[in-house]
Amino acid sequence: MKIIILVAVLLLSACSIQPTDSSLELKQILAYGDVIELNSLNKNIDKDLYLRLYRIPYHGEDCFIETHGICKYSYYISVSSFDEYPDINLYKLRSKGEITNINWKKEYKFDYAEIEVDIQNYTIESLKNNSSLSKEKHELLLKISPVIFIEKSKSNVGQPSIETKK
Repeated sequence: MKIIILVAVLLLSACSIQPTDSSLELKQILAYGDVIELNSLNKNIDKDLYLRLYRIPYHGEDCFIETHGICKYSYYISVSSFDEYPDINLYKLRSKGEITNINWKKEYKFDYAEIEVDIQNYTIESLKNNSSLSKEKHELLLKISPVIFIEKSKSNVGQPSIETKK
């Protein structure tokens, strides 16, 4: 009986809810994230997925001179199929900065999308405020489905791509 009680106590203590990084990020997205409805872009391309891009300030740098501002953003993409019981997922982009351009690529695969993204390493405001910052632009190719996410740099062909699976 003592063993059963000990096992029950251990199991219940292991089931306690502790905040995780992902729950904090979800709170940030819901509290003050900007949303871009990606399906509203490139209306001439048929889309098999419902995609949203979420932008939240990245608090890992201090680049403004004598004031505070947003140096970079972190980005998340939510994906959903159009089924009766849709497959859904949320992916985090490893690239940080400010996205300046987004274009869908025409694709003929079911529940799959490819999106070209231009991203610069700092926000326009931070570059205006601090002339010592260097501006670097990168082209990304995002391959997205409810079960896989690949972020590939188009600028650096030799750079490894990041693949995330459900």
